[in-house]
Amino acid sequence: MPASLEGPARNVPEPVLPALAKEESLEGAQAFLDYWSDAMWFAYQTGDTSYARDIISPHCEICMDQLALIDGAYEDGAWFIGGRESPIIQSKELILSTDGTYKPVVVASAEGVQLVEGGKVTYEAEPRSGKGDPFPVYLDFTDSSWIYITAANLAGAGASNAT
Repeated sequence: MPASLEGPARNVPEPVLPALAKEESLEGAQAFLDYWSDAMWFAYQTGDTSYARDIISPHCEICMDQLALIDGAYEDGAWFIGGRESPIIQSKELILSTDGTYKPVVVASAEGVQLVEGGKVTYEAEPRSGKGDPFPVYLDFTDSSWIYITAANLAGAGASNAT
């Protein structure tokens, strides 16, 4: 049951990493980003950030801040509604950068998110289509697994799409 003003989500299925997400390929990177999206949505819906923490680099400060915000909200008896992002790789091929990471260009839509405290919405992030706002996602692949490092703005693109 999804979250609402009446209470946090219940009986949310845990995210499952598909086998394809363990492949070092463009398709594998997309499957991994789909899983990343599921893990982040699960965190927003349940307050359980463990799935996301398992696949996100601890060096991604903005990511760790976001997960700490989720942890803190649930610890304080608050919860989130929404939070689903849908990243779609726009790159036609997966190229290993000289620094040893992959940086596929992504467009991500988001359903928006609301923070509910005491039965009232106290914060709201608007949905976004992602159209016309591409950005690179930094990924590492080691030992048959991907790690989400960070996302960045492209020069000349929108200013608020790093996650």
